[in-house]
Amino acid sequence: MTGHKGKQKFREHLEALLAVAGSPKPAAICSASRDRLGRTSLSVQRISDWRSGKHIPTNKLFREFLRAVETLARQRNIIFPAALADRAVWDRLLRAARSKTPTPAQAESRHIAVGTVRIPIRPVADAKPLELGVHRTSRIEGSPPLPAYVPRDADSAVSAQLLEARENGGLVLLVGESTAGKSRCAFEAVRRELPDHWIIAPPAASELSPVLSHISLPRSGRRKWVLWLDDLDRFLLPGGLDQGMLSVLLEQRVVVMATMRSEVYGNYSERALRGTGAALASVRRPGSRVLNLIEPLVLERQWSEEEMSRLRAQLANPDPDMRLADAARHHGVHGIAEYLAAGPKLLEEFLTTRRQPKGHPRGAALVQAAIDLSRAGISTPLATETLLTLSTCYLSAGDASRLQAESPEQALAWATEIQFGVAGMLIATDTAEAWRPFDYLVDAIASTAEASAIPDEVWEAAVTHANGGNELLPVGRSAFRFGRLVLAERCFSPLAARGDHTAMHDLGFVQRERRPEHTWPSWYRTVSETGTALQARALGALHEIEGRRDEASACYERAAAQGDALAMRLRGVIAQRCRQNDEAHEWYVRAAEGGDAVAISSFNEPGIHRPEMGHALGSETWDPNVEWDEDDEEPWRMTARTSRILSCNLEILADTAHDELDELGDQPISPNSIGRFFARLPASTWSQPRHWRRRVLRALDDLNEDIALGHSPEPRCAAEELALHFALESASAMTCDEPDLVAELTQGLPEQQGDYDWLTCSDLLFQDHDVLFLYDPMMQGLEHPDDPLNQRMGIGDLRPERWFEEFGNAPPRDPSRGFAH
Repeated sequence: MTGHKGKQKFREHLEALLAVAGSPKPAAICSASRDRLGRTSLSVQRISDWRSGKHIPTNKLFREFLRAVETLARQRNIIFPAALADRAVWDRLLRAARSKTPTPAQAESRHIAVGTVRIPIRPVADAKPLELGVHRTSRIEGSPPLPAYVPRDADSAVSAQLLEARENGGLVLLVGESTAGKSRCAFEAVRRELPDHWIIAPPAASELSPVLSHISLPRSGRRKWVLWLDDLDRFLLPGGLDQGMLSVLLEQRVVVMATMRSEVYGNYSERALRGTGAALASVRRPGSRVLNLIEPLVLERQWSEEEMSRLRAQLANPDPDMRLADAARHHGVHGIAEYLAAGPKLLEEFLTTRRQPKGHPRGAALVQAAIDLSRAGISTPLATETLLTLSTCYLSAGDASRLQAESPEQALAWATEIQFGVAGMLIATDTAEAWRPFDYLVDAIASTAEASAIPDEVWEAAVTHANGGNELLPVGRSAFRFGRLVLAERCFSPLAARGDHTAMHDLGFVQRERRPEHTWPSWYRTVSETGTALQARALGALHEIEGRRDEASACYERAAAQGDALAMRLRGVIAQRCRQNDEAHEWYVRAAEGGDAVAISSFNEPGIHRPEMGHALGSETWDPNVEWDEDDEEPWRMTARTSRILSCNLEILADTAHDELDELGDQPISPNSIGRFFARLPASTWSQPRHWRRRVLRALDDLNEDIALGHSPEPRCAAEELALHFALESASAMTCDEPDLVAELTQGLPEQQGDYDWLTCSDLLFQDHDVLFLYDPMMQGLEHPDDPLNQRMGIGDLRPERWFEEFGNAPPRDPSRGFAH
């Protein structure tokens, strides 16, 4: 079987190079590549990946590697043959290795063929959690398939066992109830602790033997393996995993990562086996012997207070994942993972069953009535009689024949049946014969096309229900959102008459919509004098919308006096719009100190450091007032010293970002993440996951590759533009503050007029500086292409998920280039 010819040829030359050099150890090569500051871009793992063919190095990285190997060879008085020392030859080999299309044979190497079944094998870094059995959650456009991982209490124990198993092989078993989060916990641990391994997830017990045969092949010897066995009981069958096979796996130093439901694990205990028939006991006993060899780790269904604290810490960050926020609000007696996993299943059951010929139209109508009452603002228990009465609003004449086969009792039994081991669509409450809808269904229906108008009868029932309790305010607010202004005024008026400040505030908004000629009724004056910070801020926003900046400023200042950080920032925006920049700065400082993410981010905008008078290392050469011939091929380009310092700073930033990647993972940036590279990005990016941040890191490497190839760095997308802004800021700071280091880094390069002319670089290396608007508190919302100001200025889409879309007027980068870090 032959592989990718370009890669194969590169690896052959690489092995020849190392053999001629005396087979130096990778650690020695890394040590020899360190610069005077002790930095190196090489690592033992990276060199190993090149030799195995897992990755192909960039030209810049390989030149660093080649210099180090040559240094070690000279120490041994070894002279390389010309073919192995020629940089041009290596550049051609690298291009061939990267550009050739993999052959079918190479693609086949990513699978194990078992009859007609093809079992994928892939690096752990490329593994997809949903393909490995992690329960899906609801999808949010522009967000990753799964919410950010919240560390569990069991993580440290799982990591410890995996680290022990990576040395000598081992079986790590995570046990817990259904949808407790076992698979996600196991996946995150494997990705965290075994990034250099390859993972195999056979679909059935019958595929284990071929998998073991593949792992044992000599050509697989350089790979380290994780055998993923989700729901381990599926593999404890005759012909599956037994003591003999486990022993062979351990001899091959394979890490077996398995999960198992608690109730199923109990079936393999000696007591359970004694209580079963002889035939079933004989089937389960081999699996019992395997389980007796290990101590399982337990993942609790209910989250501990420590786990909930970690979740709350994530939700305190800007732009938190709404799936986690919903779970935190609504999970009730269920675990967070249960809520996330069971919700989509219940939604699917509700949406599909009600349409089936033999479905449950009356049961679905009961559930829909409960959902709509919740959408209308009711959160207290709903009586069975109320739901049955309102269910007729959702039944059509076409449902008549099916209704005969479903009695009210049967409908209620279907709607309240516990499903997926978690909950029913209607959940029992402490009140007899009263229910509430499963909150996930309410949120999901409200955000989809299924969110039809709430019938009039349901609105009236909601107001009647609210009058008997304390829910007039939420029902009124729901009515306002749905445009039911008369109904909203009916809810707010009696509360406002009793002196409720919140109701006064809301009633003022309703009356403003209903009677524009009375825009500022007395309710507003009362609220402005005695209301909360939130009400004062909202009133300020209303003033600002109608052009009353002085009144808006007064409201924001009242809210700010009560500690409202957002009001402080909004007050700064008004000052900035009035060109009172010093005052705006003071308000932004207060907002940042109060924890406002946008205000904090505004102080991270990259700029150019300017040397003190008479201390410049270089001189400017480009004068925008001097004309140059447009026919000149290159009217301006960076000098050699400028390129070297910019390259060094791109590399430093990339190293910093790379160090942060594993530490941050998918965790959102918090407002107190001072000094982090990713915390210096605009606040709108702070909740982006690890794979997004890794692409920002690649933007730094891509720009550096431009310089390594002898070109000026040319940003091709928004991420590269911002990466270059940060590199120019860092480079200009180095030339101002560390002249001795700059001299050391540029030793041997000719001094030229125009060295370190960073302002000119900032002028000429970019098509525009629009990406910096993302730091301006006055420009919040500008990143969206539908924003009116965005459209007037022709800025385009600057939302984080679009940062990597290449500009149409720049040559594209090689999509198969991979990642240098």
